Amino acid sequence: MFRISTRLVILFKNFVVKIPLERKGFLQCRNEKVIWKKYKDVAPLAELRFALLGIIIQKRYTEVDYIPIEEVDKIKSIIPEFQFENGDLWNYENWGQEENGNYILLDYGNSKYVAGLYKK
Repeated sequence: MFRISTRLVILFKNFVVKIPLERKGFLQCRNEKVIWKKYKDVAPLAELRFALLGIIIQKRYTEVDYIPIEEVDKIKSIIPEFQFENGDLWNYENWGQEENGNYILLDYGNSKYVAGLYKK
């Protein structure tokens, strides 16, 4: 299965490949690598398995139909880089679930700068 926005996302059974298609997509992939390195031990982030030249490979999680606002508030409190208004953390498609039921943020490449690029 494929999903396309600023990145081509290829969904495999156990992993996801994100390939940037434009500058915003490249910046999102770069941000995911930075956020992963900084917060992987304290925040519910999709496991980053590989990152090189803007291409990201992450573990695949179960899709969800809903994300509790408490989960969004929790991730924003853990990761100061997410303290901006026009992000898409509230979008349930950016979240998944582990087998134990814990919510996992799948798409964490956004930043205040990248979100601002969408207005232009």
